[in-house]
Amino acid sequence: MQTINQKTKWGKDDYILLDSGELTEYASRNAGLLRSRINGDRWHGSVGYHEFSQKVETGDEKLVAESEKFLAKIEDQVPISRGWRNVDDVVGAVPNVPAFLAGHPQCMRRRERTMRDTAPLAIYMDLTSSAGIDASDVEKRGIVLLALTRCLVEHRPVELWVGSSLGQHGRSGTVAWRIDTAPLDLARAAFHISATVMSRGFGYGVCQSVLGTGGGWPFGDHTLHCQTAKERLAPVFAGRDLLYIPPILVGDAMTKDPVGWIKRTMRDYGYVQEDA
Repeated sequence: MQTINQKTKWGKDDYILLDSGELTEYASRNAGLLRSRINGDRWHGSVGYHEFSQKVETGDEKLVAESEKFLAKIEDQVPISRGWRNVDDVVGAVPNVPAFLAGHPQCMRRRERTMRDTAPLAIYMDLTSSAGIDASDVEKRGIVLLALTRCLVEHRPVELWVGSSLGQHGRSGTVAWRIDTAPLDLARAAFHISATVMSRGFGYGVCQSVLGTGGGWPFGDHTLHCQTAKERLAPVFAGRDLLYIPPILVGDAMTKDPVGWIKRTMRDYGYVQEDA
């Protein structure tokens, strides 16, 4: 487990990061605070604490089966990640000595972005959701994200994190957990990404009881949270090429058109090539 405390221009920004192997033990260690929240009510996904404690360790095959329905629809939306390559040019930061000695005009080397499908990609999926969104829609979003993950790991190295964030004016707290992708443990990944009880029961419970966030959007503003999330996450996941998938708000198009939502999100962040 890693804790990170940041001071930003928007306020205090705290994180609890759990590796994939730490999630079950951390949930067990905090059973007291989680039992009162995970009580089978519909808003948390109609899952009681006993069922949660089992599935957080073993996973949920039912959610895996649900993700199958979206695989074929999402396969052609797998983003192309942006890598770097060295190119020879008339200007650049590093000389190409053999080319210079041979009198070649392109005797300097520079780095440029290139679209390639083998570059490692770090993805952070924000599982936070508006309180007015039905638990079944929260779960559906998670199932679509699981299907996307299944496509991605077949095409490139992926480091995947998911998490929940809460806060108030001047305050944000996030608990995030890593998903094993090499290999992808489908049953556990399905529950850890998709289950509403994970994002609202476990995630919100830790944010409020351990980080003391309150129950609103980070910094008290959904738009501010989404607009600043990637900048705030950059030092938390230092050195990674990070793709941030934002939370869902009431009325989000994702609930009606999940495949279109995936495509727009990837394009907005520059990871899908536009059609020629």
